[in-house]
Amino acid sequence: MHTRMIALTGAAVLMLSGPALAGESTPAEKEATRQLNLQAAQNAKPELPQQMAANNAATMPLTAAPTEPVTAAPSGVLSSIIHPPSKVATANVLDASGKTVGVVQKVEVTPDGRPTTVSVGILGTKDQVVVLDASTVSYDAHKNEITATSGLPSNG
Repeated sequence: MHTRMIALTGAAVLMLSGPALAGESTPAEKEATRQLNLQAAQNAKPELPQQMAANNAATMPLTAAPTEPVTAAPSGVLSSIIHPPSKVATANVLDASGKTVGVVQKVEVTPDGRPTTVSVGILGTKDQVVVLDASTVSYDAHKNEITATSGLPSNG
């Protein structure tokens, strides 16, 4: 009889704890889990952009944007262009007849950004580089070309 009582008690325990042992949740547990997940999601949401902007505006002093004149791509005598675009350092160099004779190797500038000299690697030569005065060449920013009327070696 004692064995039968132990068996019935074991069966009752298994029957009552079956869903828990099987990994199933009761509806109340499911609802509690859902509520906790919603709360965690609310806490993890990033601030809205408007709130972030308001927070930044409240903590950062107001300052004016830097004012630099907006200019079109510079063209003209190279020495007159203050802070020429960086692409000038790779410009093709044309002679007075419009023939490409070289490629810019280096542009020297003053501390205030005015070009002073242009070093030009001559095409068709191994190491020939000529240095031209920036006031004697013109620069076309749209084509990224420098035209030199003098100082280049003659062809032929």
